[in-house]
Amino acid sequence: MVLTEGQKQAIKKLDKEMEAAKDPCSKYIAEQLLQLATSCPEVSEKILEQKKTLAGALNAIKAEAKKHAVGGCGCVDEAQAVEIACKYYNIKATEPAAGATAAHQALGKTSETSMDTGAGAAAVSVNLDDFF
Repeated sequence: MVLTEGQKQAIKKLDKEMEAAKDPCSKYIAEQLLQLATSCPEVSEKILEQKKTLAGALNAIKAEAKKHAVGGCGCVDEAQAVEIACKYYNIKATEPAAGATAAHQALGKTSETSMDTGAGAAAVSVNLDDFF
C-alpha cells in the first residue's frame, strides 16, 4: 500500500504527539488513529487539522469519563475511547482498529501480567484525582 503525502504527515504528527505524551492511554489512541489514517486518506486530513491534537482527544475522553464518574473515578472502555477520539477529530464512526489484545499491549499488559476476568476486563480506568 502506497501512502499519500497527507497520510505520511498525519503519521508524523501522531508519532510526535505520542512521544511527547508518553502515557499508555495516549499511545493506545494514537495507534488506533494511525491504523485508521493508514487505511483511509480522508482520516489523515482530519488528523492534520491544526486545532486537533492527541492531547485534545485525550481531554475529550477524560471529560466523557468525568460525566459518568462515581466516587471520583470514571472510566471508558477502549471502544468508547476510540469512538470519543473519532468524534473529537470529526471522523465518521468506525469499528476500533484493533481488539483487546492491542489495547493490552498498548497498556503494557501481557498474559502474564493481567488476568481476563470477564466483562469489563479490558476497560481503561481513570482516577480523576490524578488530573487535578
